[in-house]
Amino acid sequence: MRTITLRSLAFIAIVSITLTGFQAAVSPTPASADPADTDFTFAVFPVYSPFAQVRDSWGARRPGGRRHKGTDIIAPRGTPILAVSSGVVIEMDYRPSSGYYVRIDHGDGWQSVYLHLNNDTIGTDDGAGGTWSAFYPTLTVGTEVFAGDVIGYVGDSGNAEDTIPHAHVAVTLDGAKVNPYPLVMDALEREERTVRASLEPV
Repeated sequence: MRTITLRSLAFIAIVSITLTGFQAAVSPTPASADPADTDFTFAVFPVYSPFAQVRDSWGARRPGGRRHKGTDIIAPRGTPILAVSSGVVIEMDYRPSSGYYVRIDHGDGWQSVYLHLNNDTIGTDDGAGGTWSAFYPTLTVGTEVFAGDVIGYVGDSGNAEDTIPHAHVAVTLDGAKVNPYPLVMDALEREERTVRASLEPV
């Protein structure tokens, strides 16, 4: 039997935990294009945790009449957030609504953004963590990242302070928001198939 890595075990747990919490898959309702019609994919699942849960809330109502334009991945505070595909960091900052966030340009018009990164000191919910608790230490604007690189950490900064820690993952194509849920699920399913293959006898 092939060696089972810690990452494989983690994704077995992710699959077993999250499948019980998933809503029924729905057809994507992107703002401009269906990810299935392109060659852009998430090479990895965006959050590295055996306790992650995915919420398909694209288009859900939010205060002020706005709609939710991303996929929320719930995970413990401080969980690593991974670049879903290779690219270049073009923005990392703080906004009152988004909290700490990172934006990556993947080329061909595709960008991914990760919101509500951690703003707390270790073991607290004090909001006093600062940038060192939100971003990977060496990450800067202009950094080239590869799929699976750690870029930041799950939290509840910005307007997520009254929610449980999660990563809001969003995607744009030529500036228009696209439903990332199918991309998230495709990445998770591919990882799950890889794990299952590693468990098969040789």
